[in-house]
Amino acid sequence: MKPSPHGSAPTPPGGGLLGRILTMLAGAVLLVAAFMFSLVALGVLVIGGVLVYAYLHWKTRHLRRHLEEQMQQATQQREQRDGRVIDGEVLGGAEYEGQPDPSAASRAAAQLPRPADVPPGEDTRDDRAR
Repeated sequence: MKPSPHGSAPTPPGGGLLGRILTMLAGAVLLVAAFMFSLVALGVLVIGGVLVYAYLHWKTRHLRRHLEEQMQQATQQREQRDGRVIDGEVLGGAEYEGQPDPSAASRAAAQLPRPADVPPGEDTRDDRAR
């Protein structure tokens, strides 16, 4: 290192303008090389991922075909049972029987309002419950 003429810290060799320019150029070249390497690495990863996906897709084609056939058979069996498909949701835990309770029907009919065109002496609520 050369001692500085004015007694300050010694300057490193190549510390002049030319050394700074060369350092900046070397840094830029390294930055560009690192960017190019990252692009190549990213390309290799993408191509590798596509190849793995294609391989797995090819190897599982029979499994997918088999599952699709099973789904179609299940759908056909459901439709063949009674010719209709009902999608729905059960709310609550109530159990339903085939025929309604007749006493419940008469209680429900008793709670219905009387029609306006029926005179007060005649009661047709029993007819509605049947």
